[in-house]
Amino acid sequence: MRRSVMINDTDPEALKMLLNLDEKDVTSSFIYDNFGEFDGKARLNPYDLMIVPPGYYGSERKKNKNSFTTGVGIWIFNKWFIEKELFHIFGYINQNVTAGMFDDMNQTISYALMEDRITVDAMKRYLIKSQLVMPYVTVLAPNHSEKILTCTKAINKKKAELIKKYKTQLDAGDVKAINDVEAQLLQFAVDYVGDDPSMDTFLSGARGSIGNNFKNLYIMKGAIRDVDPNAKQEYYMASSNYTDGIKAEEYSLYCNSAAAGPYSRGKKTEFGGYMENLFAMGYQDVILDAPGTDCGTKRTKEVYLTKKNVKNYMYSYIVQNGQEIELTSQNMNKFIDKKVRMRFADLCQNEKICNKCAGEFFYKLGMRNVGLALMQIPSAFKNKAMKAFHDSTIGTTEMDCMQAFGLK
Repeated sequence: MRRSVMINDTDPEALKMLLNLDEKDVTSSFIYDNFGEFDGKARLNPYDLMIVPPGYYGSERKKNKNSFTTGVGIWIFNKWFIEKELFHIFGYINQNVTAGMFDDMNQTISYALMEDRITVDAMKRYLIKSQLVMPYVTVLAPNHSEKILTCTKAINKKKAELIKKYKTQLDAGDVKAINDVEAQLLQFAVDYVGDDPSMDTFLSGARGSIGNNFKNLYIMKGAIRDVDPNAKQEYYMASSNYTDGIKAEEYSLYCNSAAAGPYSRGKKTEFGGYMENLFAMGYQDVILDAPGTDCGTKRTKEVYLTKKNVKNYMYSYIVQNGQEIELTSQNMNKFIDKKVRMRFADLCQNEKICNKCAGEFFYKLGMRNVGLALMQIPSAFKNKAMKAFHDSTIGTTEMDCMQAFGLK
């Protein structure tokens, strides 16, 4: 549906404006004037392209030497978020800004702050800008369009076909069959809506998800468990969606969903909070020794570092060829997908945990009473339960029993 144009050819004045863009120029008026649609037409689109000549991006001492092609939206993002204070960290990010990419940026900036490569004020300004940009979504990625608001007509036709096809299994409350119908309808809906601007918010991960929010809004609620312990059938399927409204005969199912899910998640949240208190009382006397201390232990643990888990070991010490190497964002790529030997706090031989076994993380924070930090373990459990309030979907998982018991 959407086609990019090269603004070097179509709008030289807009190109000149963008090339000379300064961070302070990015305001709500700038966004609305250039990307807002008036009389059915916008001056620019975030997905339009531009060729940047040499010397227009970078720090004063390090401008781009070659021309390069980029997206208009990506160019503004780099000029606003990165060029002035974070250029030495990211350079130029020439890719779509998605939730995953933004999470990676936040992690990288956090490392840079811990390693004194950026200032606290620079971090603050970055976070403030990430909040200021939020109202612009109504122009840059509208949540609703005629296509998505009327998509249920086509989806309902496909839904009726699938319900008829799987009628026996659905009437019996077969969760796998319900999930199969959901999956087929979800793929059909995504293909049908296609490249509509309203899908940007879902597909980017910025707000809502395809499998939960989009599904409930435009497809159906899906599998719902009957909370009555004496119920003849454990699961039922609610075929209604929130756009068309809840069918009268399915209203009780939605009520069951509200009773079963929040209660279960509420109890898990309660348990997580209780465990936080236990951890605080049980570990409050765990203290780090003075900076630079080393108990001299030769004991280490073997750890397989991956891109996913490396953040859990940052600023700890790796023992390699008799040398102790602090794991940082600057050297971590050398150790990813490798087994390493590491110093660990629970292997320390001092009464107070020494610096080498504890690593540098808490020393960088100026924190010595580290026992209280162990509350993060049950806190993660509690927060996961709290986030689950926003997702009422019921999923199934296929397990290989031989693999589950370590026999394969």
